[in-house]
Amino acid sequence: MRSVLGATIRYEALLVLRHRVVWLSLIPLCALIMLLGGFPRGRDRADEIAAIGDTALLVNFLGSAGVAVVLADRLAAQHRPGLRELFAATPADGRTRSVGLVLGPWLVASVPGALILLVMGLWSAISSGGPAPLAAAVIGLVTIVAPGSLLLTMLANVASLLLPSVVVRVLVVPCWYWATLLTPLVPIPTVTGTVLSPLGGYQAAQWLNVALPQQGGGWLHPAAGAGYAALALALTLVTTALAFLAGHVLLARSRCAEMEFG
Repeated sequence: MRSVLGATIRYEALLVLRHRVVWLSLIPLCALIMLLGGFPRGRDRADEIAAIGDTALLVNFLGSAGVAVVLADRLAAQHRPGLRELFAATPADGRTRSVGLVLGPWLVASVPGALILLVMGLWSAISSGGPAPLAAAVIGLVTIVAPGSLLLTMLANVASLLLPSVVVRVLVVPCWYWATLLTPLVPIPTVTGTVLSPLGGYQAAQWLNVALPQQGGGWLHPAAGAGYAALALALTLVTTALAFLAGHVLLARSRCAEMEFG
Protein backbone atom coordinates (compact mmCIF):
# COMPACT_ATOMS: atom_id res chain seq x y z
CA MET A 1 0.00 0.00 0.00
CA ARG A 2 2.84 2.41 0.83
CA SER A 3 4.55 1.76 -2.50
CA VAL A 4 1.29 2.25 -4.39
CA LEU A 5 0.57 5.51 -2.54
CA GLY A 6 4.12 6.74 -3.13
CA ALA A 7 3.93 5.92 -6.83
CA THR A 8 0.58 7.72 -7.15
CA ILE A 9 1.92 10.81 -5.39
CA ARG A 10 5.06 10.86 -7.56
CA TYR A 11 3.10 10.42 -10.79
CA GLU A 12 0.59 13.17 -9.98
CA ALA A 13 3.37 15.46 -8.77
CA LEU A 14 5.27 15.04 -12.04
CA LEU A 15 2.14 15.83 -14.04
CA VAL A 16 1.64 19.11 -12.21
CA LEU A 17 5.35 19.90 -12.35
CA ARG A 18 5.14 19.92 -16.15
CA HIS A 19 2.05 22.14 -16.27
CA ARG A 20 3.10 25.66 -17.23
CA VAL A 21 -0.28 27.04 -16.16
CA VAL A 22 0.51 26.18 -12.54
CA TRP A 23 3.73 28.16 -12.54
CA LEU A 24 2.32 31.04 -14.58
CA SER A 25 -0.32 31.38 -11.88
CA LEU A 26 1.79 30.85 -8.77
CA ILE A 27 5.01 32.71 -9.58
CA PRO A 28 3.37 36.16 -9.96
CA LEU A 29 1.46 35.49 -6.73
CA CYS A 30 4.70 34.63 -4.95
CA ALA A 31 6.24 37.84 -6.27
CA LEU A 32 3.32 39.74 -4.74
CA ILE A 33 3.84 37.95 -1.42
CA MET A 34 7.52 38.89 -1.44
CA LEU A 35 6.67 42.51 -2.18
CA LEU A 36 3.99 42.80 0.51
CA GLY A 37 6.04 40.85 3.05
CA GLY A 38 9.19 42.97 2.72
CA PHE A 39 11.26 40.00 1.55
CA PRO A 40 13.83 38.99 2.74
CA ARG A 41 13.85 40.94 6.03
CA GLY A 42 10.14 41.11 6.69
CA ARG A 43 7.95 44.00 7.76
CA ASP A 44 8.77 43.84 11.48
CA ARG A 45 12.41 44.93 11.71
CA ALA A 46 12.35 45.05 15.54
CA ASP A 47 11.53 41.35 16.02
CA GLU A 48 12.86 38.83 13.50
CA ILE A 49 10.66 36.02 14.81
CA ALA A 50 7.53 38.19 14.53
CA ALA A 51 8.58 39.12 10.99
CA ILE A 52 8.70 35.41 10.14
CA GLY A 53 5.28 34.96 11.71
CA ASP A 54 3.77 37.82 9.73
CA THR A 55 5.18 36.35 6.53
CA ALA A 56 3.81 32.91 7.39
CA LEU A 57 0.33 34.43 7.79
CA LEU A 58 0.71 36.28 4.49
CA VAL A 59 1.86 33.16 2.65
CA ASN A 60 -1.07 31.25 4.13
CA PHE A 61 -3.58 33.93 3.15
CA LEU A 62 -2.43 34.59 -0.42
CA GLY A 63 -0.50 31.45 -1.26
CA SER A 64 -3.13 29.00 -0.03
CA ALA A 65 -5.79 30.66 -2.17
CA GLY A 66 -3.53 30.46 -5.21
CA VAL A 67 -2.71 26.79 -4.69
CA ALA A 68 -6.39 25.91 -4.15
CA VAL A 69 -7.48 27.77 -7.27
CA VAL A 70 -4.87 26.01 -9.41
CA LEU A 71 -5.61 22.53 -8.01
CA ALA A 72 -9.37 22.78 -7.52
CA ASP A 73 -10.19 20.08 -10.09
CA ARG A 74 -7.86 17.26 -9.07
CA LEU A 75 -10.53 14.97 -7.64
CA ALA A 76 -13.08 15.94 -10.28
CA ALA A 77 -10.56 14.95 -12.97
CA GLN A 78 -11.46 11.32 -12.32
CA HIS A 79 -14.75 11.93 -14.13
CA ARG A 80 -13.06 12.83 -17.41
CA PRO A 81 -13.70 10.39 -20.29
CA GLY A 82 -11.38 7.42 -20.21
CA LEU A 83 -9.74 8.23 -16.89
CA ARG A 84 -12.06 6.03 -14.83
CA GLU A 85 -10.98 2.98 -16.84
CA LEU A 86 -7.34 4.04 -16.63
CA PHE A 87 -7.48 4.43 -12.85
CA ALA A 88 -9.33 1.13 -12.51
CA ALA A 89 -6.37 -0.60 -14.18
CA THR A 90 -3.94 0.63 -11.51
CA PRO A 91 -3.30 -1.27 -8.24
CA ALA A 92 -4.41 1.74 -6.16
CA ASP A 93 -7.79 1.56 -4.47
CA GLY A 94 -10.16 4.54 -4.46
CA ARG A 95 -8.92 6.07 -1.21
CA THR A 96 -5.25 5.74 -2.11
CA ARG A 97 -5.91 7.22 -5.53
CA SER A 98 -7.75 10.19 -4.01
CA VAL A 99 -4.89 10.88 -1.59
CA GLY A 100 -2.35 10.78 -4.40
CA LEU A 101 -4.45 12.95 -6.72
CA VAL A 102 -4.53 15.76 -4.16
CA LEU A 103 -1.34 15.32 -2.15
CA GLY A 104 1.10 14.95 -5.07
CA PRO A 105 0.07 18.15 -6.89
CA TRP A 106 -0.30 20.02 -3.57
CA LEU A 107 3.27 19.18 -2.55
CA VAL A 108 4.60 20.58 -5.83
CA ALA A 109 2.42 23.70 -5.87
CA SER A 110 3.34 24.47 -2.24
CA VAL A 111 7.07 24.68 -2.96
CA PRO A 112 7.25 28.38 -4.02
CA GLY A 113 5.48 29.63 -0.89
CA ALA A 114 7.53 27.35 1.33
CA LEU A 115 10.76 28.59 -0.25
CA ILE A 116 9.82 32.21 0.45
CA LEU A 117 9.39 31.47 4.15
CA LEU A 118 12.47 29.24 4.46
CA VAL A 119 14.77 31.60 2.54
CA MET A 120 13.58 34.46 4.70
CA GLY A 121 14.30 32.42 7.83
CA LEU A 122 17.74 31.49 6.52
CA TRP A 123 18.53 35.12 5.66
CA SER A 124 17.52 36.27 9.14
CA ALA A 125 19.46 33.43 10.76
CA ILE A 126 22.62 34.43 8.91
CA SER A 127 22.06 38.11 9.72
CA SER A 128 21.44 37.47 13.43
CA GLY A 129 24.05 34.77 13.82
CA GLY A 130 21.61 32.28 15.35
CA PRO A 131 19.29 29.50 14.15
CA ALA A 132 16.12 30.86 15.81
CA PRO A 133 14.68 32.59 12.69
CA LEU A 134 15.16 29.48 10.54
CA ALA A 135 13.51 27.36 13.23
CA ALA A 136 10.66 29.88 13.33
CA ALA A 137 10.26 29.57 9.55
CA VAL A 138 9.98 25.79 9.85
CA ILE A 139 7.42 26.17 12.66
CA GLY A 140 5.42 28.64 10.57
CA LEU A 141 5.51 26.30 7.59
CA VAL A 142 4.42 23.24 9.57
CA THR A 143 1.79 24.83 11.83
CA ILE A 144 0.38 27.67 9.69
CA VAL A 145 1.10 27.48 5.95
CA ALA A 146 0.86 23.75 5.24
CA PRO A 147 -2.33 23.06 7.27
CA GLY A 148 -4.18 26.08 5.87
CA SER A 149 -3.12 25.40 2.29
CA LEU A 150 -4.03 21.72 2.44
CA LEU A 151 -7.41 22.50 4.03
CA LEU A 152 -8.41 25.00 1.35
CA THR A 153 -7.16 22.75 -1.45
CA MET A 154 -9.17 19.85 -0.07
CA LEU A 155 -12.32 21.93 0.35
CA ALA A 156 -11.97 23.27 -3.20
CA ASN A 157 -11.66 19.73 -4.55
CA VAL A 158 -14.73 18.55 -2.67
CA ALA A 159 -16.70 21.55 -3.91
CA SER A 160 -15.62 20.73 -7.49
CA LEU A 161 -17.37 17.38 -7.16
CA LEU A 162 -20.63 19.25 -6.63
CA LEU A 163 -20.14 22.39 -8.73
CA PRO A 164 -18.28 23.20 -11.96
CA SER A 165 -14.58 23.80 -11.32
CA VAL A 166 -14.80 27.26 -12.88
CA VAL A 167 -17.42 28.28 -10.33
CA VAL A 168 -15.37 26.84 -7.47
CA ARG A 169 -12.27 28.76 -8.56
CA VAL A 170 -14.28 31.97 -8.46
CA LEU A 171 -15.71 31.22 -5.01
CA VAL A 172 -12.45 30.10 -3.37
CA VAL A 173 -11.02 33.58 -2.85
CA PRO A 174 -14.03 35.29 -1.19
CA CYS A 175 -14.70 32.22 0.98
CA TRP A 176 -11.07 32.14 2.14
CA TYR A 177 -11.19 35.89 2.80
CA TRP A 178 -14.35 35.39 4.88
CA ALA A 179 -12.65 32.71 6.99
CA THR A 180 -9.31 34.46 7.49
CA LEU A 181 -9.20 38.24 7.18
CA LEU A 182 -12.74 39.61 6.95
CA THR A 183 -12.77 42.96 8.72
CA PRO A 184 -15.25 43.57 11.58
CA LEU A 185 -16.47 46.59 9.60
CA VAL A 186 -18.31 44.19 7.27
CA PRO A 187 -21.55 43.37 9.14
CA ILE A 188 -21.73 39.61 8.52
CA PRO A 189 -20.82 36.72 10.84
CA THR A 190 -17.30 35.40 10.32
CA VAL A 191 -14.78 33.06 11.96
CA THR A 192 -11.94 35.51 11.30
CA GLY A 193 -9.81 36.02 14.40
CA THR A 194 -11.29 33.05 16.24
CA VAL A 195 -9.84 29.65 17.06
CA LEU A 196 -11.98 28.35 14.18
CA SER A 197 -10.11 30.41 11.57
CA PRO A 198 -7.62 28.47 9.44
CA LEU A 199 -5.36 31.52 9.03
CA GLY A 200 -3.14 30.43 11.91
CA GLY A 201 -3.29 33.54 14.07
CA TYR A 202 -3.18 31.66 17.36
CA GLN A 203 -0.22 29.57 16.24
CA ALA A 204 1.59 32.74 15.14
CA ALA A 205 0.81 34.48 18.42
CA GLN A 206 1.96 31.58 20.59
CA TRP A 207 5.03 30.37 18.73
CA LEU A 208 6.10 33.29 16.52
CA ASN A 209 5.56 36.42 18.67
CA VAL A 210 2.80 37.86 16.47
CA ALA A 211 0.30 40.08 18.29
CA LEU A 212 -3.34 39.09 17.89
CA PRO A 213 -5.73 41.97 17.12
CA GLN A 214 -8.36 40.49 19.49
CA GLN A 215 -7.67 38.73 22.77
CA GLY A 216 -9.94 37.65 25.59
CA GLY A 217 -13.14 38.49 23.72
CA GLY A 218 -15.19 35.42 24.60
CA TRP A 219 -14.86 31.71 24.02
CA LEU A 220 -14.23 32.17 20.31
CA HIS A 221 -11.61 34.89 20.95
CA PRO A 222 -9.63 33.59 23.94
CA ALA A 223 -6.26 35.01 24.93
CA ALA A 224 -3.39 33.37 23.08
CA GLY A 225 -1.90 30.32 24.73
CA ALA A 226 -0.32 26.98 23.91
CA GLY A 227 -3.59 25.12 24.41
CA TYR A 228 -5.60 27.37 22.11
CA ALA A 229 -2.83 27.35 19.49
CA ALA A 230 -2.86 23.54 19.53
CA LEU A 231 -6.67 23.58 19.40
CA ALA A 232 -6.73 25.89 16.36
CA LEU A 233 -4.20 23.67 14.57
CA ALA A 234 -6.10 20.51 15.48
CA LEU A 235 -9.39 21.97 14.21
CA THR A 236 -7.77 22.77 10.87
CA LEU A 237 -6.36 19.26 10.53
CA VAL A 238 -9.60 17.57 11.58
CA THR A 239 -11.61 19.67 9.12
CA THR A 240 -9.18 18.68 6.37
CA ALA A 241 -9.60 15.00 7.22
CA LEU A 242 -13.39 15.33 7.25
CA ALA A 243 -13.31 17.10 3.90
CA PHE A 244 -11.22 14.29 2.44
CA LEU A 245 -13.64 11.67 3.75
CA ALA A 246 -16.56 13.60 2.26
CA GLY A 247 -14.79 13.76 -1.10
CA HIS A 248 -13.98 10.06 -0.96
CA VAL A 249 -17.63 9.22 -0.27
CA LEU A 250 -18.82 11.42 -3.14
CA LEU A 251 -16.35 9.79 -5.51
CA ALA A 252 -17.32 6.30 -4.38
CA ARG A 253 -21.00 7.03 -4.96
CA SER A 254 -20.21 8.53 -8.34
CA ARG A 255 -18.26 5.43 -9.38
CA CYS A 256 -21.08 3.17 -8.25
CA ALA A 257 -23.58 5.23 -10.24
CA GLU A 258 -21.40 5.08 -13.35
CA MET A 259 -21.05 1.30 -13.05
CA GLU A 260 -24.80 0.91 -12.55
CA PHE A 261 -25.95 3.11 -15.42
CA GLY A 262 -22.95 3.07 -17.74
